[in-house]
Amino acid sequence: TLADKVSWLGLNGDLSRAAQLTDKYSVRSYVTDRGFAELLIPLAGGPWTDASQIDIAALPQSFVLKATHGCEMNYICKNKAMLDTAHLLDLATLWLNKNYPRACVEPHYKLIPHRLYAEKYIGELGGIVDYKIHCINGRPEFVLTCSERERALKLNLYDLDWNPIKGLQGPMVNRKEVARPSLLDEMIRTAAKLAEGFDFVRIDLYEHNDHVYFGEMTFSPASGVFEYFTDEFVSFWGNRLELSA
Repeated sequence: TLADKVSWLGLNGDLSRAAQLTDKYSVRSYVTDRGFAELLIPLAGGPWTDASQIDIAALPQSFVLKATHGCEMNYICKNKAMLDTAHLLDLATLWLNKNYPRACVEPHYKLIPHRLYAEKYIGELGGIVDYKIHCINGRPEFVLTCSERERALKLNLYDLDWNPIKGLQGPMVNRKEVARPSLLDEMIRTAAKLAEGFDFVRIDLYEHNDHVYFGEMTFSPASGVFEYFTDEFVSFWGNRLELSA
């Protein structure tokens, strides 16, 4: 199945390459080298290896602090005048000490240096859709959308022509359709370029104010379990994923 093969790649593939591109800071160089620098959210500071290195005064009035080496380690500061600096630095220290690969059994994360960095705050993203383009054998094949994060996360599944396809299960399945993004073709072309040469990778992109933004590259989504996909769906795509490693 797709889950079997993605998990196998997570143990036997090129872990150093996966680590480099999973690293939320170092992947920026790869995206730039592939010709998509304009899709990167501008930097505001970093990288830092210790919370004490962060010069809060030098950061813009609004920013987003992120850790490079795991998920759900983001802090949005919309107004620095209201910032609880002590709380932010405590949180940053907690992130730097977090053993993410042990918790999630994703060994390539062990190779990612624990760092922090800041991006400029480009506006509220909670209401926008996250387009997760799954690329198999170096090609985009289908899009998983994540929406309604501000309430309860909802998932939809589409082919590359934005036709709804079956394959989702569980409480996060969205009973409403997500509108076709106006920049879908650009997102698919971007994902195709970034995914060249990889057996499997998920490219996350956003559409905001008529602009595509890069989110991340993920080589082991959901730790390779894919509990939100049906057995039939992971079997179908597992049969099509050809392992080169």
